[in-house]
Amino acid sequence: MEASPLIRPSECRRLWGSLVLILLFLAAVNVPYAVTKIRSRTGPVAVLMVDARDGEAAARGWVARTPHADPWPEPETWQMHGRFGQREYDIRWQNPDPNTNGYSLRLQRLGWSLPVIEIKQMWWDWNDPALQGPESDPAPRLMARGVVGNPLIVGVPLWLVFVVLPLGARLHERRKRASRNDCVWCGYEAGGLAVCPECGRAGP
Repeated sequence: MEASPLIRPSECRRLWGSLVLILLFLAAVNVPYAVTKIRSRTGPVAVLMVDARDGEAAARGWVARTPHADPWPEPETWQMHGRFGQREYDIRWQNPDPNTNGYSLRLQRLGWSLPVIEIKQMWWDWNDPALQGPESDPAPRLMARGVVGNPLIVGVPLWLVFVVLPLGARLHERRKRASRNDCVWCGYEAGGLAVCPECGRAGP
């Protein structure tokens, strides 16, 4: 798209350069911010936001991938605790046999506005040969959608508000000056001269 003659080349460079800088800055703080939201497993949980049982819990399902090829039973309890930049899930199916583990998933998802880090703990029947092998307490993992998406979700609106809108206001003022045959750059009454006698800049 051809640049408007009312925009200086330096303004075009600043326009796109500012977007790059904003996105790079947000990308640099995205993961460290999520790290600050990690809760110690012995620390207090966040505020309870959802407490679902039985059919409602089953409808919500397991919010993360379970580690076995065979699907886990539908959960009987489903809780979500949360605060800004933090969501914690505690989802369980109780085994009728009191001597055997049920299926449980505890999950922290951290970051804003999309989760960036996922920390998972899982329990199941350790004695079932069909359920052997997967790691029940895997290392935290980065979530690509949040790593890529958060800088765009936050950065583009900031860029539009603080960079694009002010430039748009300047362009509107320059159009009004041009309609009056004033210098579009400084507003001097240039009378349609090719070069402004006040600021020395050529008209568009």
